[in-house]
Amino acid sequence: MGPKAGTPEAQQSIETLRKSIPEQILAHYDRLRARDKKGVALVRHGVCTGCQMRLASGVHAMLFRADDIGLCDSCGRYLLLAPEELPGTAAPPSDPNPPPPKKRRRKAP
Repeated sequence: MGPKAGTPEAQQSIETLRKSIPEQILAHYDRLRARDKKGVALVRHGVCTGCQMRLASGVHAMLFRADDIGLCDSCGRYLLLAPEELPGTAAPPSDPNPPPPKKRRRKAP
């Protein structure tokens, strides 16, 4: 974990990180924050959690490839894949003892 919010160490860390971000990206983020919006939204099942709109399949695929920064076409937030959707993240293991299939009842003649 990093330093606690509001401390001088936190401010120093924020300034250091802001210097490493390209100016255009930081300006867009700051504009969103100035309008009291979150600048980043998670993507779950192809849906932006900021505006609840389904993303274009190309944008969703680009996030999986991680070759560019994704923006939501609807709300303008930067997109980040939810941890459960990250490539290489295994699905939860299935139940090793599934319930037996239900028996069908025959109709009376």
